[in-house]
Formats: sequence, structure tokens, C-alpha cells
Amino acid sequence: MSYEEKDWILRQIKQIAKGLGQMLGRESIKEIVNLEMSESEQLSDEELDDILLLLDVEEKVKQPKQIEELTGIKEDRFQELVKDYSLLTEEERIVLKKYTNK
Repeated sequence: MSYEEKDWILRQIKQIAKGLGQMLGRESIKEIVNLEMSESEQLSDEELDDILLLLDVEEKVKQPKQIEELTGIKEDRFQELVKDYSLLTEEERIVLKKYTNK
């Protein structure tokens, strides 16, 4: 998937998560996002979970400068992850899940 496609997907999920996402479950969000995508482009459960995890952390961290203090992940690295969720490592995933209590 190209960067432009990932960026579009991320924007769509952010809009859904900020609006209806609080009332919808992961499966509903996935269905909405995947509506306009071909089967080969559709998000996997893990990809969607990673995106929602990053959005949850982004929402909980009030000041971007606090990200390293709160999670141990440098601010510039976190911004990289928000732009391209596929860069998220297993170690970072674990740290962020602990931070969000997931």
C-alpha cells in the first residue's frame, strides 16, 4: 500500500474514531473504512488495531512534548508512527498498550 493510500486511510479512521468511533466497535469502524476499498486493499485486524492504538495514545497525550515522558517513545518517532502505522514495532506496540491499559 502506498504512502498516499495509508495517509487517506489514516485520515478516514481518525474522522470515524473522533466522531462515531466512541459509539462504534472496532468491527463497525473496520466495515466503514473498508467499504470503499477492494479486497486486496482492506485493512487487517492488526493494522486497524495499530491505527486505533496510535489514535488512542494521541488523544490521551495532551501535549505532544509529553509523549516521551509518558511512554518512553521519542516525540519525533511517535509522529512518524502516526503518519505510517506500519512502522510500529512489537516493542512499541506493547509500551503503547500498557499506556492505554489495553
